[in-house]
Amino acid sequence: MQCRDAQFYLRLRRPTGDELGADVTADLDRHLAGCPICAPEARVADSFDRSVATAMRSVPVPASLRDKLLAQASTHQGTVIRGKIYRVAALAASLLVFAGIGFGVFTASRPKIDPDQWAMDTDEDVQNPDAALSKWLTKQKLPAQLPLPFNTDLLMMKGTDNIQGVDVPVVVFRHPTEFGFAKVYIFRADGSVNLTKLRDTNASHTAVTVIESPQHRGVKYVILHTFHPVHDGENPLKPFLRPPGERASL
Repeated sequence: MQCRDAQFYLRLRRPTGDELGADVTADLDRHLAGCPICAPEARVADSFDRSVATAMRSVPVPASLRDKLLAQASTHQGTVIRGKIYRVAALAASLLVFAGIGFGVFTASRPKIDPDQWAMDTDEDVQNPDAALSKWLTKQKLPAQLPLPFNTDLLMMKGTDNIQGVDVPVVVFRHPTEFGFAKVYIFRADGSVNLTKLRDTNASHTAVTVIESPQHRGVKYVILHTFHPVHDGENPLKPFLRPPGERASL
């Protein structure tokens, strides 16, 4: 510890205890024990403080004044304590109110699962899948019919799928006899997604077919489907389509 630091801490030191802390007090004592400049000043300050304290304690205080001072101090302390209690209680109450409101808002905003509506929607999918699909497409603000006559008896799922960070409406059909599927993705041609690279392509087991027609303006259909050996000129999507002559039951 340097002399200037010791001089600063000496001003804060009191003979009846201080708030310097054990570490600072220990460093200060070590410095005073070996410093010929600071040590005498410390002894003078300590002697002065003790003299003043002794003189103050030797002054007689009338009993009535002592009792009055103690009563005032007690009243003041009680007021301070009560004020702190009231503030803490008010803060706790406000927190409980806000927590209750927050929980109420959270509870009210959570989606509620209605099993009756769920069962009715599923029942409609089973009894009239064409109408259910058309209703779902309309709800998504899409053309009410798909560009090809898919066999809705093979309908497995309708919903959305995240494609490279974009949620895209999709309808999934199963293969009637083999392991396979046809996923019909419906991209909105509103400029939110770059569709310039969409084209027909295929791998060893899957293929991509892109459909864009004047009858379905504003959207582009991308069909990802399993690829099975077909005869020359045969549509690879034929297994997923409605048999010729069969009409949709809308």
